[in-house]
Amino acid sequence: MCAKNSFLASLGVEIHASGHRRWPTEVKALVVADTLEPGATVNAVADRYGVQPNQLSA
Repeated sequence: MCAKNSFLASLGVEIHASGHRRWPTEVKALVVADTLEPGATVNAVADRYGVQPNQLSA
């Protein structure tokens, strides 16, 4: 398991063999809250969590 997947799994994200991920509501809220931090960018937060920026900004 790569470091990013290990990090996500530690947050409670279910990662399936196909690569599909199931994100708990609490984790989604955490990711959105990270974008609201002063100086944070959508691109940087998306990269941290392994998602595309357009998935986060939508």
